[in-house]
Parts: sequence; structure tokens; C-alpha cells
Amino acid sequence: MDLLHLKEQIVETEQSGISFFHYDMVDGKFNKCFILGDTLLEMMRSEVTLPIEAHLAAYNPDAYIERFAKLGADYIAVHYEAMEHPLKTFDLIRKFGAQPVLAFKCDTAPPDDFLALAKEVPWILKLTVNPGFSGQTMQQNSLGHIKEMRHRLSEAGMSVSIQADGNVNPSTVNTLYQAGADIFTGGTSGLFKSGHTVKENKEILLSVLHSQTNQYYHW
Repeated sequence: MDLLHLKEQIVETEQSGISFFHYDMVDGKFNKCFILGDTLLEMMRSEVTLPIEAHLAAYNPDAYIERFAKLGADYIAVHYEAMEHPLKTFDLIRKFGAQPVLAFKCDTAPPDDFLALAKEVPWILKLTVNPGFSGQTMQQNSLGHIKEMRHRLSEAGMSVSIQADGNVNPSTVNTLYQAGADIFTGGTSGLFKSGHTVKENKEILLSVLHSQTNQYYHW
């Protein structure tokens, strides 16, 4: 989104038919950049009617949960790589009125306790690029991780969704779907690509999926 025209971008994006907003926070340590702190979330919440997922790409996520939940995050995604006690972190998120989402870096394979933790969340967030920098290409090993996640969930009879986050565009979205993703986070290469409106970009992405299947997806 164009942060210099945030209010207009919110209106345009909501009118495009997306399901929720994805809000990235990076702490400068989890990856070597700082983006989207708490103040912007507070300003955004006053204008947004759809749910907001706050993605905390941060170490010690417990320190940020109360603040982000009280400022309006409906979902808070926390990283497996950054939590000492995931179940306690999930409980803390629920305590402050949000729902937890389990997140994984692009190079993290599903761990042994994947299914036990997946039972606690509405969906899994799987990064397909490193967090915080726009314009990256999808890392192919993340596709294998999504396939493994979907296989393990299916074998266990679990219908937990998998969110693909990073480099979602017309040339990758069907590959991500085939791997097992069913929620897609759009960014600069897809949903906000120049030359089209947000709604037009969303319809282009959906048309790729609908040419393969009659299923519907979340954005």
C-alpha cells in the first residue's frame, strides 16, 4: 500500500473484495529492517472495517502482543522461531482478545510439534520470502514446506488453512495453490502491482486460480 495515501488506499483495497488486511511488523533483528510499528496500526484501525492480521516478525513477541491487540489487531501471527513457549504465547494473544496465527520463516521446515500447534490456530502463515523487503522472488524450498504441511494436516484430518506470504503474483499463485496454500497475501508483485487498480489485480490473480479449479480463496 502507498503509505503516503493510506486512507485512500484503505478504501480502494476494502472495495476490492479482500478478506482481511495483513500488517507486517519487523523488529530489526528478526530481519535486518524496521517496518510498520504500533502507531500506524492505531491510525489504520480507525479507518479499516475488515479484520487486521498483525504479523510480528520479531523476537520476544510476547512483549508486543498486548499493545498490538489493544490497538486493533484481530489476528496476531507469531513465529515458531521466535517463541520460547508457543502455547503460552497463544494464550496471551487470546487473553487480549485476538486470535493467534502460527508463522514460519521461508527456510523453516515443519517441526515435530507442527500438528500439535496447528490445532491451536485458524491458519498457518508460511513466508515464501524473507520478511520486510518488497520485490523478492519466491524461495523454492518454501513450496516443499507447504506441501509437507498440507500432507500432514490432511493425514491428521485437519482443515487448517495455510497462508502463503511473499511474491504472490499471477505466475506463482497457482503453484502455491497446488502446493497446498488456500490463503494468499498480496503485495507489490500482485495485489498492488502498478498499471491496474487493486480490484483489477485481485481479479487477475483469482482468474488464474479459477482457470484451474472452482474453489474460492481468501485474500
